[in-house]
Amino acid sequence: MLEAIKRFYAERIQPADQSKEDQQHRLQLATAALLIEMAQEDNQRHSMEFQAIHEGIRQVFRLSDDETAELIELADREAHEATDHFEFTNLINEHFDYQQKCQVVELLWRVCLSDADMDRYEEQLVRKIAGLLFVEHRDYIAAKLRVQHDYSSSYMGGYEDYQ
Repeated sequence: MLEAIKRFYAERIQPADQSKEDQQHRLQLATAALLIEMAQEDNQRHSMEFQAIHEGIRQVFRLSDDETAELIELADREAHEATDHFEFTNLINEHFDYQQKCQVVELLWRVCLSDADMDRYEEQLVRKIAGLLFVEHRDYIAAKLRVQHDYSSSYMGGYEDYQ
């Protein structure tokens, strides 16, 4: 996995000097891979979930559409090759601060709730990853409620059942 990360950033968006920004860029692949795992947890690939991944990655990491698409494609391959979530969460734990980890959990909720059909395995995966990232339960719930509120405001849908 590390070779694929290095190659992607060396070819596309790695700055000339090694900086704090470079550390964040190296972690984008790990974040995207976790989001793809989330989208596939219910054994289906919904376009709304992948749209949520694309929008979240693009906005949070400020990538172009092309960079985002390439990152997601690479992360999809990495997610299929990974044996567990630890390799991704470990990278995030080493370099992300607490607020960034909470942001990852919120992105997971955005993917989970994007199709308005959260099954128990999706919720368990968000909980598991939040635990691996050492995100406190109150912040895990706060992220869920923010996403539910955003989606219910946008779509006039009902996510209240998931509280």
